[in-house]
Amino acid sequence: MVIDTPGMRELGMWSAEDGIDHTFLDIEELTRKCRFSDCSHENETGCAVRQAVKDGLIAEERYRAYMKLKAENAYNKNAVDYLAAKKRKFKQIAKLNKHNYKQ
Repeated sequence: MVIDTPGMRELGMWSAEDGIDHTFLDIEELTRKCRFSDCSHENETGCAVRQAVKDGLIAEERYRAYMKLKAENAYNKNAVDYLAAKKRKFKQIAKLNKHNYKQ
């Protein structure tokens, strides 16, 4: 679907973790079988996901789509957290300035 909204330049994902996990349930189940709990599923030894791709149990395109969505979701999460922290910081600065101005 395409929506023409003047002034809006781009749309993106917003906290899609549950949707990604549900859509790629087969890959998510394999992640629990990886040798390391913090496996990035790229080149670690003992990665169950990469082994499944190598064995043909998971299509390479599906694996790449999963990795791309996970990376995009992580980026968006960090961006949202960053913006929220920035807003809190400037709110504190504004309160300090207001307090100092009254003195």
